[in-house]
Amino acid sequence: MAQKMAVEALDLWYGSHQALHDVTIEMPAGEVTAFIGPSGCGKSTLLRCLNRMNDRIEGCRVEGRVTLGDEDVYADMDVYGLRRRVGMVFQRPNPFPLSIYDNVAYGPRQHGRPTRSELDAIVESTLRGVGLWDEVSDKLGHSGLSLSGGQQQRLCIARALAVNPDVLLMDEPTSALDPISTGLVEELVSQMAHEHTVVIVTHNMQQATRVSTRCAFFYLGEMVECAPTAELFARPREKRTEDYLTGRFG
Repeated sequence: MAQKMAVEALDLWYGSHQALHDVTIEMPAGEVTAFIGPSGCGKSTLLRCLNRMNDRIEGCRVEGRVTLGDEDVYADMDVYGLRRRVGMVFQRPNPFPLSIYDNVAYGPRQHGRPTRSELDAIVESTLRGVGLWDEVSDKLGHSGLSLSGGQQQRLCIARALAVNPDVLLMDEPTSALDPISTGLVEELVSQMAHEHTVVIVTHNMQQATRVSTRCAFFYLGEMVECAPTAELFARPREKRTEDYLTGRFG
């Protein structure tokens, strides 16, 4: 079931460099929230705060609150449990060097003891959900690395969805894909929002308008403004947002 995520007064430092400044934003349950802005503005850094990926970076310090539902991600939750509930899809497809079947079954096996028939059902329904079943059903034993780039990315989305997370984070998930694969992934993002909260970082403003219901503009580590996507693009409140959307910088 989708859960809302929220960030309140969040500051982040890498050593002495402050990368995020007093960010407050809500990502509503069952919607797609897009983060846009020029390179290096803090979009992906904030995304990685949502499932504590930044914990792995030496010298990284976070202050403020990140909540999933009513729970404080940094206080109330172990990282393992958090990452089961908040999945992530990266910029470049990264299937495990396992079979297609085992890529999808990996998460359910880690988080329980499903029977073979239960796993078969999870693998089939998840691959159907990402539009891959008809393409791979006769080669589930083949390596996930044998698929095309677009298929690999949909396999990675299936792997993330197989444990039925509350939230799915996507860090520029189509930047390495061709236009047809990009269209398939965008269609998938829109479908996923019926059952999951989706947060997507994208450089592509057209993509943000196609897939998101809410959009937040970031600049130099600040969240400048956040609004329903159509409203942000049609009537930005801040001059910096307008300048970015009209191509004056970025």
